[in-house]
Amino acid sequence: MKLLVIVNPMAGKKVLRNLPKIKRWLSESPHKFSFSIPKSQEEMRLEITKAPFRGINGILLCGGDGTIHEALPAIAETNLPFGLIPCGRGNDFARNIGLSMNLRKHCIFPIDPTFHKFDLPTINTIPFVSIACIGLDAEVNKLARDGDGYFGGKLGYIVCVLKALKKFRPFEVEITIDGKYWRDRVMMVTIANGPYYGGGMKIAPDAIMDDGVLNICIVKEMSKWELLREFPKVFKGTHIFNPHFIMKTGQKVKIQSDKHREIFADGEYVGNLPAECSIGNQTIQIMPIH
Repeated sequence: MKLLVIVNPMAGKKVLRNLPKIKRWLSESPHKFSFSIPKSQEEMRLEITKAPFRGINGILLCGGDGTIHEALPAIAETNLPFGLIPCGRGNDFARNIGLSMNLRKHCIFPIDPTFHKFDLPTINTIPFVSIACIGLDAEVNKLARDGDGYFGGKLGYIVCVLKALKKFRPFEVEITIDGKYWRDRVMMVTIANGPYYGGGMKIAPDAIMDDGVLNICIVKEMSKWELLREFPKVFKGTHIFNPHFIMKTGQKVKIQSDKHREIFADGEYVGNLPAECSIGNQTIQIMPIH
């Protein structure tokens, strides 16, 4: 195989620090690798789009969840299989598909690799792989994206939660899931294709990346103190036993509110409400999982 390795220097210092080792490990593989360090997201997507015309058989991304999210439109367009060397701060996509954090393992490719197909949901036609959210967790994502004290992993995410809660107010939403209508005041709504987000929080413990179904976590209005008391349970997925956390499944989700609310997907801003989310129309191919 001929693989294009795309290195995202904005994914964090870990990427460039480990690049010499990654190149050395990949050189031990029977496949051919070319390397690219694009200067922008647009340049990265353009390189992926052109890859099939250069005889490229697959893409290997060095970065985190944001790198994958920004590459998705081009990956979906070309239908090229892709792999991941997880060098981001959260690495929740890697958790969701069962990857270890051992970088060397992700540089080992069999001579004749097989690929695993995963669902590719969209929100307002924008593809995402793991989680889309509105409300409190979107505010937390905004703080993390803007770098306001976020230093990666679970602890960094917890710091952002505490900051976001200071000014947060519950809001009313109207949600339609596969034609069934629901209305209430909420803290947040999370639409999950995989179980993890936020550096390892198991917000949707029953979510599976290839079952053609979205798992929706609706957190009803509660006091900030009660939410903080329940928050640690999210890391084990036991929050779902609290009646304020409503878990639903479906293939088509519509959300609207009279309040201005931003939407984040895979940790990136993707627009504002209203939102339409669906799954089952497209898949992506992932290269060998170690």
